Amino acid sequence: MITMQDTEQVVENLTELLKIAKENYSEERYTKVEKMYETLQDRIIVAPASGVAHYHSAYAGGYLVHVLNVIKASLKITAVLKAMDGDIDFTKEELVFAAMHHDLGKLGDLSHPYYIPNTSEWHIKNKGEYFAHDTDIQYMSVPDRSLFLLQHFGIQITQKEFIAIKLHDGMYGEGNKSYLMNNGKLPMKTNLPYVLHWADHISTVAERDQWKLKEFGEVKTD
Repeated sequence: MITMQDTEQVVENLTELLKIAKENYSEERYTKVEKMYETLQDRIIVAPASGVAHYHSAYAGGYLVHVLNVIKASLKITAVLKAMDGDIDFTKEELVFAAMHHDLGKLGDLSHPYYIPNTSEWHIKNKGEYFAHDTDIQYMSVPDRSLFLLQHFGIQITQKEFIAIKLHDGMYGEGNKSYLMNNGKLPMKTNLPYVLHWADHISTVAERDQWKLKEFGEVKTD
């Protein structure tokens, strides 16, 4: 059975997301971002963060939970990096913007959602696959679709935001090797992709642990 986060909580999460955007973006950028979210609102409030129960936040409303977690984790990881004398070579706006939109492509394109409820009871029961991918959508990687949606709504991004969104899956993304392993040279001219990947990964792990706690009554590591 597909669950959904409490409707009131979903609305609160969307309100919080827009509040964070308003506090951190220029007025012009915020206006465009707000318009994008108004257009995609019906998708946002029901979108999961993943399709599989034991991955992370695989329930309607899970997308917002995950994005908020990544924003908060990004800010904390940046503080740790700074405390360790790491180079904070990006602005807070770039950090928040990249974190907020790293998984935007999971909302789908302009005509189709990315995730749809799985109609296979066998896959739900035996594999915990509560959502399937809509096969009518044009294939793109999630980062590429995120970037496509941003340009469609006329939202300009910096090079650092672009590279962070594109590489947020780190080495889990098959196409990222050429960026992250650049013939032994320093591959990145900014630390933002690293911070975003760390934040995304730790948020995913924490969300999966929360599922384990709910499912089994304890966090199982096996």
